[in-house]
Amino acid sequence: MRVVRLQRWFTVSLGVLFVLLMIVIDPGASVNGATKTFTVGSMIWNTTIPFYTNLIKGEQDAAKKYGINITIRNGEGDLAKEVAVVQQYVAQKVDLILVSPSNAEGIVPAVKQANAAGIPVIEVNSTVGKAAKTVTYVGANDFTFGERQGELLVKAIGKSGNIALILGHLGVSAQILREDGLQKYLKAYPGIKIVSKQSADWDFDKALGITQNLLTKYAKGTLQAIVSQGPEGVAGARYAAKIGRTDVKFIAGDYPKDVRDAIMQGTLHGTVNQDPYPQGYRAVELAYYWLTGQKSKVPQPQDFLPLPLVTKENVEKMQPAW
Repeated sequence: MRVVRLQRWFTVSLGVLFVLLMIVIDPGASVNGATKTFTVGSMIWNTTIPFYTNLIKGEQDAAKKYGINITIRNGEGDLAKEVAVVQQYVAQKVDLILVSPSNAEGIVPAVKQANAAGIPVIEVNSTVGKAAKTVTYVGANDFTFGERQGELLVKAIGKSGNIALILGHLGVSAQILREDGLQKYLKAYPGIKIVSKQSADWDFDKALGITQNLLTKYAKGTLQAIVSQGPEGVAGARYAAKIGRTDVKFIAGDYPKDVRDAIMQGTLHGTVNQDPYPQGYRAVELAYYWLTGQKSKVPQPQDFLPLPLVTKENVEKMQPAW
């Protein structure tokens, strides 16, 4: 009988000890026992671009969930500033750096400094040149993005016609790769001719001005479509509808609310949906996995997110990305 009581006392004591240990242990500790609060620095080449608003929210939400101290700084659309921001993070000895650069090659020297300091770097939404070492890339496969725009284009105008391209900020990996993907897709359709290429820098006013000039230069029936690498093409699509240029089909990139509205109204043929929020969230999540020793959970060399097409056929079922 005494032995049974001792066993019960021992079991109860162990239970109490376990509860006390759970109270003492930091609930935010990693599965590997890490109790450090990690600091992550995020550099975004131009935070004033509407697309990045939800990407930033994704980074902030994930940082809150995983107990990470995150700092987000604006590169102000200037490569020298972007480099300086990354260098500041290196000097501050942050635990990991997220970079969304305007120029893949231009940011390489700064990323190499992070490499030399032993600070891991993750590419988010736009890539870094291959001469620098990064953990992984999180975002859209922009080459595939361009190919998917090609799919929309052929469905809109058929196998022949003259088209114009409104490019994003020149030198950004998204601009380069989307154009490359589109060009590759169109090799199978030699009847489709690109008669104009101009950069709007992801800016709505610039895209509208380019569209107005194109519609003035090309009379009805001589230009079949305008493909915009970003959502800024919606401004030109609305202008074309207003002046009765329904002969020109418009293809956009990304899927904010105004693009969804234009597709529903029939002024925009379709778009490729690239959601910024999960890109930001996923980047911080992978940073947490990497820093807490859960490296097997980090896809390498990239973690591509889905790129669904949105047209009038499915737009009502697809909520806008932002």
